[in-house]
Amino acid sequence: MRKLLVIAALVACAHAEPPKPPPAQVAAVKPVELTQAEELLAAQKAIAAKQWDEAQAHLDRLEPKDAKAWFAAGWVAEQRKDVKAAKAAYTKVLELEPGQAKALNNLVLLVEPDEAEKLLRAALKNSPDDPRLLNSLASVQRDEKKLEAAAETVQRVLSRHPQDADAYRNLAAVESDRGHLRLAESALQSARKLDAKDPGISNSLGLLAMRRDDVAAAKANFEEAVKLDPGFGAGWVNLAALALRYRDYPAAEASSAKALAIDGSRWETHLAHGWALAGLKKPKEARAEYEQVLALQPAQEDALYGRALALRAEGDLPNALQAFKEYAANDKATHLKEAQGQVVQIELRLKNPPPQLKAAVKPVQAKDLTTLPQGTDVAPPASDLPTEEAAPPGEEKPAVGADGGVENETGKAGSR
Repeated sequence: MRKLLVIAALVACAHAEPPKPPPAQVAAVKPVELTQAEELLAAQKAIAAKQWDEAQAHLDRLEPKDAKAWFAAGWVAEQRKDVKAAKAAYTKVLELEPGQAKALNNLVLLVEPDEAEKLLRAALKNSPDDPRLLNSLASVQRDEKKLEAAAETVQRVLSRHPQDADAYRNLAAVESDRGHLRLAESALQSARKLDAKDPGISNSLGLLAMRRDDVAAAKANFEEAVKLDPGFGAGWVNLAALALRYRDYPAAEASSAKALAIDGSRWETHLAHGWALAGLKKPKEARAEYEQVLALQPAQEDALYGRALALRAEGDLPNALQAFKEYAANDKATHLKEAQGQVVQIELRLKNPPPQLKAAVKPVQAKDLTTLPQGTDVAPPASDLPTEEAAPPGEEKPAVGADGGVENETGKAGSR
């Protein structure tokens, strides 16, 4: 019996699972700490890749920051739409390096014109003939409607630097404001000879052509702008506006969609896309764009009216009624009478719904773009879709890139 018990125990042991080894001890992974130089290099790489949040994280770990790091911080803050932080960063640069032209050039674009002029005049005391400072001053003077003073400042630059493309851009802007369109065009052509790859020059020439009602020339120049730089959003916006004017809704939709892909933060571009979609009889998609406009620009009149029309076209009468009432609450609204008429019609329709028919009733087609908020029987001109990018000639605002180059929508400097 005892032997049987021993054998049973041995058998049990033979079939038992072998003992498991103790779990391996995993060493804790310590985060790699970068040196200050490595943090700055990582920030610069993130800036080059347009990864603004990552760049900001690296810059935040730089302590203390030198002028170069503060400048990068200002540039990143601008891209993140944090104007307050950008101004503070550029101010820090100037505290460390008084008169630093790149930081000053960017800072004056973020402050009011009167403050900008004071900053520039203070800097010009130390560098009276610096063409970058003088070009910035001319742009500020133009913003302040001091056109004669701006023209004198531009001529001061050209007298010493006759090959300065930025001065010709400023001159074009001033002559355009004076109503001298041919002189403005001549100045832009001079700028183009000096900088043939600048899409902003072609864009500005297109806007001048629009003012002369030369549609063919305008279209050619806008197309040239996006050919030179497919990422130039202003050119796509203006092509969309031109297509809307002639009810070419497919072209308008395609161009405004490209502009949105480049920069979806501008409500004007969403509005243009909404108009194009409405013209294509896509009220649901158009309404989504109007909602985007209202999220970016609350109570924007055109978007309110477009949303109401879209809801009606979708057959959502209760919500359309509320939308028209919201629009009509503004007694100065452009389409007040039309909206009030829609309210009366919808209320009557809701009180007296049509009898149910056995046969399917074909839904009423959505209204075309002539009923939308541009106010006439044609789509709005490019000037009705104002953007800083698509500003009048010379309006492109320069900014110095984090790599030290002076940039604006055209990638060049000089215009405010």
